[in-house]
Amino acid sequence: MPLVDKSFADDKYSIKRNKIRNQISLLRGRAEGGVVFFLDKVEETINACDNLLLTWKTHGTHLGDRKVKETMYKTVSRTQEEIEQWRENSSTGDTLTSLTSIETFLEEIKEMNHAILREEGGAAIEFPSILKLLIKKIKIAGNNPSTRQWWYDVMTSRPPPLPKNEEKYREEILDRVEEGWLEEE
Repeated sequence: MPLVDKSFADDKYSIKRNKIRNQISLLRGRAEGGVVFFLDKVEETINACDNLLLTWKTHGTHLGDRKVKETMYKTVSRTQEEIEQWRENSSTGDTLTSLTSIETFLEEIKEMNHAILREEGGAAIEFPSILKLLIKKIKIAGNNPSTRQWWYDVMTSRPPPLPKNEEKYREEILDRVEEGWLEEE
């Protein structure tokens, strides 16, 4: 299966995402209470798409690159359409219909992101594969709190087994990872 060019998908997605963010900024200035909730959901959907893009770049996906790319692009395209329709007909009924659509898009994006993370997390069950995944996450996302939290969660909730003759190195490995983070700060 040929790989989908992630930078191309990222560029197309980024253009639409930026248009939506600009529209949100313009609409927020003259928005009423219920409209702010709608705009917040739109923004939450765009942020979820950004998270999915980062997850996809970090881990790849068993779902298929094409499916992720199409879902993200479809979501930002439909979100942009919903905003445009809502701007033209901002009745309460139209707002609720648009809000329902936006929430559906949001759930689809979140589920896809969780599916990728579940698959990746399940695949990394041995110490070397978990260390490789940590390195990959840091190279792409940087030394950030979410990466550290993931590492601590993995090491406390499901520490990988080591062969008996290598178990003595576990603490040394954990200490070296911690030292690396402290050096970087």
